[in-house]
Amino acid sequence: MGLDQYLNRMPRYKNATAREVSAIENYFDWLNAKKEGSEYADCTLKEWCGIDESELPSNDVIEFYKPFYKKRYSAWDTEHKYGYNRIMEQVGYWRKANQIHNWFVTNVQDGDDDCDYHHECTKEILENLLGVCKTVLDSCTMTYGKVHNGDKGTPNGWEPIYEDGKVVIDSSVAEELLPCCDGFFFGGCDYDEYYVNDIVDTIKILENVLAITDFETQAIYYVSSW
Repeated sequence: MGLDQYLNRMPRYKNATAREVSAIENYFDWLNAKKEGSEYADCTLKEWCGIDESELPSNDVIEFYKPFYKKRYSAWDTEHKYGYNRIMEQVGYWRKANQIHNWFVTNVQDGDDDCDYHHECTKEILENLLGVCKTVLDSCTMTYGKVHNGDKGTPNGWEPIYEDGKVVIDSSVAEELLPCCDGFFFGGCDYDEYYVNDIVDTIKILENVLAITDFETQAIYYVSSW
């Protein structure tokens, strides 16, 4: 339980959006489950996933994406143990990197934090975030200190757990460009080694996505869940 964040990549076709492709994925899941005789699929598409068949894109769009519906693996599943059928390919993953989530909500989702797909993350948007991350990382000089690493239940309620670690000496640039945000199980809001590690991981993710994506034929979208 907590904030999970994804960068998903899909082939471009006409003006199809990530929401439409996600609907097609649910449609294919439903058809497969019916074909396999699942009792849970003995229902309408709307009962299956909340989408009416009339809401699906046109047949030519569905047919275009059919060959792309195949076994995929999460970005963290490097050993490919937990496959699932999808059209969209997961090319980036974060766990409770709430400062990165906050940036996408502000710059891509028009401030709407609703676990849904919004605007496409263009090459320029991803390059912008990469530049911000590098600027913030350069500003984060660290020193030894106490870092917040979760909470524990006591007879007097929840109390924070602190351990030896590293903290950012001056977080003013980080707070201006990549501020943390509170949320239900969003992780900590301290400017410490965990915050910096998220920035380092984000730089690696973005550099890889920018290197392997053909933005003329593929589109990148951000989505989160908790």
